[in-house]
Amino acid sequence: MRKKDKKEKLVPVTIKNHRDKKGGHPHVVLGDIDNRHISAGLTTKPKKGKNTPNYALENDPIGNLKESERAYMRRQATVAPKVEYDSPRKGAMTSKDHAQAKVYGERAKQKYLNEKEKK
Repeated sequence: MRKKDKKEKLVPVTIKNHRDKKGGHPHVVLGDIDNRHISAGLTTKPKKGKNTPNYALENDPIGNLKESERAYMRRQATVAPKVEYDSPRKGAMTSKDHAQAKVYGERAKQKYLNEKEKK
């Protein structure tokens, strides 16, 4: 695939650091609900926790990995208050990766709405 063809299929995304108990890491912001962001975490590790696989991305959305490294996305999105996010910056994902991120985001949004409904 030529470089020009690859550029045309990239979807611009907003990436913010999500502060958590381990200091924080980058997340792709997929949308908003109430006063919260729906986001999917990015990592360089192929597996999480007890050998749960992460989704392998076709390209690095942030653009700062070496050629030998690969970017991954957590398969469980997060719904967290907007104040827990900082350092917004632009990135780009392939349309296939973005569609998969939207699936994870929709799942997290539905879970959040179900929890909210129970209260």
